Amino acid sequence: MVMDSAPNSVLELLDNIHDSMYMRAKKSLDDHLCVSYDWNDFCSKLDQRFIIQAPFCGEISCEEKIKKDSAKTADELEDPGAPSMGAKSLCIPFQQPAELQPNDKCINPSCTNKPKNFTLFGRSY
Repeated sequence: MVMDSAPNSVLELLDNIHDSMYMRAKKSLDDHLCVSYDWNDFCSKLDQRFIIQAPFCGEISCEEKIKKDSAKTADELEDPGAPSMGAKSLCIPFQQPAELQPNDKCINPSCTNKPKNFTLFGRSY
């Protein structure tokens, strides 16, 4: 009789493991996802290992400047094991966190282009 219920028990156990892993990963993502409109806040959140949604113009040269300006030198790292790479764009989320307003600016403080959408930025690890 125990053998008859084994397939269902294993499936139920696997479903529980899957659900638990998914919820833990989703909580971690939700706890480390933020929206930023300000460069200083952007850099601060990046140092705290957040994934940041920020207004972005989409220009390659602008992304290169964001990557360069958000990188850390060895002297600037508080934790020697912390990543020092600059922020890079990861994707343009299908579900935008907000509607861009006419006065919104690209997250790159030296950029004069209007942002096209919110883009997800993070550090490479």
